[in-house]
Amino acid sequence: MSHKNDRLVAIVDSNDVHRSKVSAALMSFYDTCDWGNSKEAIKGLEKSPPALILLTSYAEPFSSVGFIQAIRAHSILKNTPILYIAESETDPGIEKTKEAGANGYIAKPYPRSVLIQTISKKLNAGIEEQWEALPDIQRDALKNSVSVFREIADVLLTGETVSFADVKDNCKPLVNAIASNDFKSILDGVRNHDDYTYAHSMRVATMLSLLGHAAGFRDNEQLLLASGGLLHDVGKMKIPHNILNKPGRLTEEEFEIMKNHVPETVDYLVHAGNMPRAVMIIAEQHHEKIDGTGYPHGLKGSELNELARMAAVVDVFSALTDRRVYKPSMPATKAMSIMTEEMSGHLDQKYVEMFRGILGDASLLDPEIAEPSA
Repeated sequence: MSHKNDRLVAIVDSNDVHRSKVSAALMSFYDTCDWGNSKEAIKGLEKSPPALILLTSYAEPFSSVGFIQAIRAHSILKNTPILYIAESETDPGIEKTKEAGANGYIAKPYPRSVLIQTISKKLNAGIEEQWEALPDIQRDALKNSVSVFREIADVLLTGETVSFADVKDNCKPLVNAIASNDFKSILDGVRNHDDYTYAHSMRVATMLSLLGHAAGFRDNEQLLLASGGLLHDVGKMKIPHNILNKPGRLTEEEFEIMKNHVPETVDYLVHAGNMPRAVMIIAEQHHEKIDGTGYPHGLKGSELNELARMAAVVDVFSALTDRRVYKPSMPATKAMSIMTEEMSGHLDQKYVEMFRGILGDASLLDPEIAEPSA
């Protein structure tokens, strides 16, 4: 029996040029396969079932409706989500494909970000449905944070912003979960979410709040830490996905582009207005290093703010242990060893040891717990 590839997006489109563009837009974020012939597509997809199918009105020899009906009648492919790419918002195919069993649509012209976000929402629907079974605080922490992230993603290209008051309010359940020492389900809840920037930022927000709690931060200070963690990387939404998700080492030119996510984040936060200084510091300095080799300013030693030192520890740990498109999670024990033995000149070891103690107290240093679920 063929097994579904949770990372595979199939593109069925007889228009060679558009099919090629969609495939190129997605290949750095998902595994892709594409078919110009809808009849051949069904044969191929039966052998390698995808996580989702993108379908246009050009699906010869079948019509788009005929293709969907064939998929819905197929014993292996019948439950595969299908997104219809409409020629416009007035395309009559939108309603017809919906009636045939399509799970949604994207109308041309669409930016790449909308394509990726729409696919991500569909592929993460099952993960986010599981959140509903969690206790109120943990469920609200996850639902509120992903809502904030999607709102930011929606407005980022328009130059609009999300208010800090909204972000802070949405972080309250997270801070409450930290205070009650019941946060593991939050980390588990984002583990397999395929929106990397969101999953990473939520993990950073959670663990930065934990570190702050251990360091004596309380109430409103905790909300600032959680908000700073959630917002620290929003500029990555403007980084090309082929760079953001590149499996191998970045070239010098690519790394310069990647580093630009920091000023992009700061620019977003400045335009949001009334952003607390603590949030700005976390965003601007979390890639600075004690020995001055960090970016964007090359700050050194005492020039680094305490909040930045804390954020750097958590950000590095999360980056090492995050599950990525191209790699599984690194065990927490190995990540901590690297942070101690290989990064002593980069990270404030006082906060590294404090963070190690937190992970130990929470039983998160056990490699079996640290590994991602299959």
